Amino acid sequence: MRRRWGVLVVMLLLAGGAVAGVTMRGRGRPAAEATPTAPPVPVEVAIAKTGDVTRTIEVSGTVVSPRTAEVVPKISGRVSRVLVQDGMRVAAGQALITLDASDQQAEVRQAAAAVAAAEARLALVEAGQRPQERQVVFNAYTQAQNQVKAAETQVALAQAALRVAEDNLRRNEQLLRDGAIAQAQVDQARLQYDQARAQLQAAQTQLEIARTGVDSARQQWDMTQTGAREEDLRAARAQVQQARAVLALARQRLANMTIRAPFAGRVSGVTVSPGDYVVSGDFAGRSSAVAIVYDEQLMEVEVKVGERDLGLIRVGQPAVLRPEGVDGSVDAVVAVISPLADPTSRSSSVRLRLKNGGQGLVPGVFARGEIVVERRSGVVLVPKSAVVGGDQPIVRVVVAGTVEERQVTTGLTQGNAVEVRSGVAEGEAVVVLGPESLPAGTAVKVVNQ
Repeated sequence: MRRRWGVLVVMLLLAGGAVAGVTMRGRGRPAAEATPTAPPVPVEVAIAKTGDVTRTIEVSGTVVSPRTAEVVPKISGRVSRVLVQDGMRVAAGQALITLDASDQQAEVRQAAAAVAAAEARLALVEAGQRPQERQVVFNAYTQAQNQVKAAETQVALAQAALRVAEDNLRRNEQLLRDGAIAQAQVDQARLQYDQARAQLQAAQTQLEIARTGVDSARQQWDMTQTGAREEDLRAARAQVQQARAVLALARQRLANMTIRAPFAGRVSGVTVSPGDYVVSGDFAGRSSAVAIVYDEQLMEVEVKVGERDLGLIRVGQPAVLRPEGVDGSVDAVVAVISPLADPTSRSSSVRLRLKNGGQGLVPGVFARGEIVVERRSGVVLVPKSAVVGGDQPIVRVVVAGTVEERQVTTGLTQGNAVEVRSGVAEGEAVVVLGPESLPAGTAVKVVNQ
């Protein structure tokens, strides 16, 4: 810019000198006696205009979905079918993965049979029994007692197996921490532990069903000796209710063998295949998620804002973001401002909610942009190069070929434009290129018009 200014000055000085010399020679006067008039100083100007100006805070962060769920099985089991794959959109409650439910189906059938038996016994109590039916009742009572003993034996065996599996798992985990065995051996021990725990649960369910049956059979046998009483009827009805509750629990366990989407969204991170054994809950700190479902219609960008700028941000302020790999920009709005700051970085987390569902963005994408914290419309704007001075800025205005110095009050700056709140009016020509020293009253020549 200074080279450009120097060339303009030299050209005008040379031209002025040539004209003065010709004039003096024409009058026959010596050149030393000439008193030439100083030529106008060449300057470039810009016209002050009205427009809009905004104050922004630059931010960057990662696209996230605030509604994200890790899908975990409620019951351990072996994967039978995987019905979805990464990227698929699913409805709320849609089946994602099914587990082998043969054991649970057997439990449902057995519990249903127990309900039928309890209802039959209740019918007998209510109707009364004939003498020849007493032997049948006694036989049923004896058989029920035998079933309880067998179920108790199975529970004891399952408890012993669980203790052995648990001890084995703990021993293998310690060996893994000592570096003596591989992770695969720990995983195998954990699988055996889960299977033992599942077998114990099944045995306890069978014992509960057997005890229900023996209680009903005992009451039925007692009633054959003394006749049905009101309390016997109440007990028989209670047995029916208990059997129905066991059936409902068995049906719920069967339903839990199908892993479903918790809400409508998109599937990501499917980690299992048919034949894999999945574990319910979170065991030993390891996530048991088999898939992730996130709501792609509700996407946000999580950014960090420093303590100096945090006070300028308000919920509802607009923002413009430019995600990586996406042409153009995406509109957003400030949705959440964290009330806590990171003591290390002195910054707080701010979430910007993307409009129109994020337009197909996926979690994890990097984005950068600006939050608009202030917007002013219809203000006078001049180029940044027109404002000179430090604490007391001035703008040099060209009026009738001469320079006027105006003290101005500046406001927001956006790019190369500066808001002038006082001192300059719309349409006035302001100097943007000229000598550093340009006092008021200097005659100037505008060279860019």
